[in-house]
Amino acid sequence: MEWDNSTYEDQTATAWHEAGHAVVGFALGGKVESVQLGGEADDFLPERFGDCVVNWGPVLAGSDWQRQREVMTVLAGPVGEMLYLQELLDPRMMPPWQYDWQLALQLSESLVPDLSRRVPWLGALLNELYQRMDQEPLRSAVAAVADDLLTHEHLESEQLAEVIGFWLRRAS
Repeated sequence: MEWDNSTYEDQTATAWHEAGHAVVGFALGGKVESVQLGGEADDFLPERFGDCVVNWGPVLAGSDWQRQREVMTVLAGPVGEMLYLQELLDPRMMPPWQYDWQLALQLSESLVPDLSRRVPWLGALLNELYQRMDQEPLRSAVAAVADDLLTHEHLESEQLAEVIGFWLRRAS
């Protein structure tokens, strides 16, 4: 797929992106504080199309599992958008995903210090996430959060827990 800015004139792709972050963060044990379309300008993050805040609570410093949960949650945004676009894409080639890709590279440095091995490791993780998120109940959870986000533009923790929890309980 060649990059086309018209994709982002439609908020649906962004809603699926943010929903991907939210669903995977929740499924991996984080508390999703909020998710929104549009991003607030601040000093430490670039301008963005949407925003998702995940609170991991108390974690052990240097925990490999914690770092892996963070990396998967970061990559889940682009994967959510890939599900909407129905195409597995390379996040390095998509301009709006550069922040996610760079953050995933940075967060995974302690897990795979050698950059020449880290990039393929992230690619394999991305493929695995795509396969898992394209199955039930994750796909329906992402679609439901994206729909709610398109309707309300901002969702809080309780709303997200209700919607995501509904779909994840269906798998039990």
